[in-house]
Amino acid sequence: MSLRSGLALAGAAIALPVLLSRRGETVPMDARARQGAPGSFVRLRHGTTHVMVDGPETGDPVLLVPGATLSLWVWDELFERLVRAGYRTIRFDRYGIGFSDRPEIVHDQALFEEQMLDLLDALGVDRPVTLVALAFGGPIAAEFAIRHPERVAGVCLVSPDGFATPLSRGLRLSLLPGVGLPFFRLTGDRALKSRLPGYSRDPRVVARVQARLLPELRYQGFKRSLLSALSNVPIHGAEFLYRFLDASGTPVQIVWGRQDPITPMPPENVLRSTFPHADLRLLDGVGHLPHFERPDETAAIVLDFLRRTRAVSA
Repeated sequence: MSLRSGLALAGAAIALPVLLSRRGETVPMDARARQGAPGSFVRLRHGTTHVMVDGPETGDPVLLVPGATLSLWVWDELFERLVRAGYRTIRFDRYGIGFSDRPEIVHDQALFEEQMLDLLDALGVDRPVTLVALAFGGPIAAEFAIRHPERVAGVCLVSPDGFATPLSRGLRLSLLPGVGLPFFRLTGDRALKSRLPGYSRDPRVVARVQARLLPELRYQGFKRSLLSALSNVPIHGAEFLYRFLDASGTPVQIVWGRQDPITPMPPENVLRSTFPHADLRLLDGVGHLPHFERPDETAAIVLDFLRRTRAVSA
């Protein structure tokens, strides 16, 4: 082998891991990437957080907590309706998704708890807030409410993770120590795309989700952050948190589509035994995103909960 060939092979051996490590993630999350993004950015203790706030400053505050992969746009329909109803409505990107930073630390409930506390403080929210959380955000919102009851007026869980949430074979392999992250960097885009049809039976909803999610997969740090979050938040066993939350006296509402294949609803008797005091709203013919599929009906359900929660606290 010539010296030139040897150097070429050595260069390829060095470059391959770098290429694999960034497969599909070609754009750094920085000020340039954030140009033109709606809303604003707040510097918190672990990094920059993308946030959108609207509604009267005197309105009761509502914090919309996102799921594992879909950033703050997932709340578009509900956000607009809550604002029109007079609520001070806040939505944000968790660390690791959307236009928020991807800190190279463990992404667990403690991190997201600190992010939510820091964000509420930075925005000057000094009254109890109602948390409305989607899927993966369910365990995060539940633990936040348990640990900070003085900051929380109520909790609405939409299609919450925590009841043996199913994962594809590829995602299970991606969670294996050591080999998981390189494997997910190679296969993650395909795995996430394969989940899209499960979001709804309505192809228009699927198309909307696809159009917003796929461009965000190019930002560096998304897959690393996602795997860390999936490994450290109890998406398969949060029933203990939910039972504790339900028993704490905090008002709780559950909104769930009965035809949700992404986060399938457990048997109704299990759900009712876990949340004996909660307001259960189980929707026939609805999938994972009820606020996308039936925005008016879902907003009416959430608004009813907000009004009753306010009446109880008053």
